[in-house]
Amino acid sequence: MPQKRVVIIAGGDLEDLNFYHNMIGDDDYIICANGGTGHALALGLEPDLVIGDLDSLEPRDREALEEISAEMISYPSEKDKSDLELALDHAVSINPSRIVIIGALGGARFDHAFVNALLLYIPLKKGIPARIVDERQEIILAREEVVINGTVGDCLSLFALTNEVSGIVTTGLKYNLNNKPLRYASTLGLSNELTASEVNINFQSGLLLIIKTSAAVSRATDFSWPGH
Repeated sequence: MPQKRVVIIAGGDLEDLNFYHNMIGDDDYIICANGGTGHALALGLEPDLVIGDLDSLEPRDREALEEISAEMISYPSEKDKSDLELALDHAVSINPSRIVIIGALGGARFDHAFVNALLLYIPLKKGIPARIVDERQEIILAREEVVINGTVGDCLSLFALTNEVSGIVTTGLKYNLNNKPLRYASTLGLSNELTASEVNINFQSGLLLIIKTSAAVSRATDFSWPGH
């Protein structure tokens, strides 16, 4: 399979369907994690793959999938991995150019949103750029230099997921870090602000969780890793 972007649609909240419709391209390979199938069909999309225990599929959704001959991979309802983790495992196995995940935030279950952010480690280990996106936020996980594109006024928060992220140097933020460490459970990196449309984040070691919250809620911007 040629390298292309994979869009994974999970079963969490999607508020503005137009936002998601505009960000998904005709060439994207679409994987639905179980209940995300309903979102895909509501967006007028034809999933390339539906994966999970398939317990959240409405009968009409299952019928629609059969009509378009979508591939379905079913797992037992009692399993050791969430549907999104299964979807990410499959996405990584086809070596895409990048992965975008939607429907992974919001709702009443913080535990789901929390672990979904941690699941970004799966593509990170394979060197595949990945992000979680909703109408307000973008979340990425990094262990090397990152370039964040956004709008002046956007909020950017940095959190260490290891004991320390060392030697952080940033440009394009209201409060830039200059070779300063960021330690686990510290709020030092909370709620910074973009002063330029491009933010460069360099660091020497560690695992960095990056959350950008858009000042203009209706649009989300992209990020890039040098060399990708």
